Amino acid sequence: MPAKGSSLYSWLQYISSVHPREIELGLGRAQRVAANLGIGKPAPLVVTIAGTNGKGSCVATMEAILQQAGFKTGCYTSPHILVFNERIRIDASNICDEPLIGAFEAIDEARNNETLSYFEFATLAGLYLMRKNNVDVALLEVGLGGRLDAVNIVDADVALISSIGIDHTDWLGNDIETIAAEKAGIMRLNRPTVFGGEHPPNAIIHRAKELDSPLLVSGHDFHADQDATNATWRWRGHDREAEPVNWPYLPVPSLMLGNVAASIQALKLLPLSLGVEPVAAALSGLGLAGRFDKRRDLSNGRTVILDVAHNPDAMQQLAISLRSYKSQNKGAGSIAVVLAVMADKDVLGMITALEYCVDIWYIAQVDQARSMAADEVAQAMKSVGAGFDQGHIYQFDNVEAAYRAACDETKAEDIVLVTGSFSTVAAVHELTEPV
Repeated sequence: MPAKGSSLYSWLQYISSVHPREIELGLGRAQRVAANLGIGKPAPLVVTIAGTNGKGSCVATMEAILQQAGFKTGCYTSPHILVFNERIRIDASNICDEPLIGAFEAIDEARNNETLSYFEFATLAGLYLMRKNNVDVALLEVGLGGRLDAVNIVDADVALISSIGIDHTDWLGNDIETIAAEKAGIMRLNRPTVFGGEHPPNAIIHRAKELDSPLLVSGHDFHADQDATNATWRWRGHDREAEPVNWPYLPVPSLMLGNVAASIQALKLLPLSLGVEPVAAALSGLGLAGRFDKRRDLSNGRTVILDVAHNPDAMQQLAISLRSYKSQNKGAGSIAVVLAVMADKDVLGMITALEYCVDIWYIAQVDQARSMAADEVAQAMKSVGAGFDQGHIYQFDNVEAAYRAACDETKAEDIVLVTGSFSTVAAVHELTEPV
């Protein structure tokens, strides 16, 4: 255990060393330590968010709306982009080092030699700090799966499953139904579930029936209808009494409307008084770091888009956003991508999703053991063949070098896209500034 007065860095090093495995799913360890700490429910109302993609956007949307409506919020998300403190937010602000260290001290004292993982330490710290700060609503993002994720020690008042796709197959399974069954683990008896896609897997439908959990599905129970000019959109859904709600002329945020619509539906199922005014105010200018995050290079002003997409489904959505961006910005030039991915990802599926949107490829790798080598990514691209101009694929030893080359070798009207993982985006974030 770090000495009294140790830095947050020392504590993060310590919690990385307590458990012999980086990831070990299961609820028992976290449940026992939470009981020792007296942590039951971290807030009077809890929304738990699972899904392959879109979880962070859902948390950001709900946080912004609840803040505008005057509620005190607590958010737990993962992973972070720049600093660990991003994972725990109280009233829309990252937690400071001192209370975070205090939480780690309390957890370490209460664990009675339980070998908590890094993620379990982080999750318990989030719950502990939300409880200590008396938040009104806790928004808890699942880290991996759902059923055996440490976040699932808390019973949610509303479960939100943003999407189901193929990812983390070593832990969750190789097919949609198996993965969906894991994510359905956050659902609770007689508590509603919101599904952010239009076609919920059978595993979620069956689990909703078993639990008598009202299941609200995008495109059926709630809708996001954008107007012809793309200037505003309409949300249609239901409140907790199943009465229809119709809110037109909402501002268009930079986040995906499907995630925003699911988030509004989840909030309308809570016993809160929530009208259209705070929703409209929250959506105006709403965005999230690393999610189609439009920025500018500090050195030469090149337009930069940062996106943490790291699986084929996310890359497909990124491709849609890129096409929309170019159609709305007629003067935009070529797209150069800086790409670095992790070795356990479907790299072929990721690059195929982007191949017809990208003109120049700057392939790199991050400084992590899990990173896929740049040469391996380049070879995968060349094996695909069609759609890739072999003269426009360049390899680099690190993300920073690839990014600098992309910014320096493109024209003023061109766009530099940085994507492939949270670590890829983190490597260059401080080299950019908001637009």
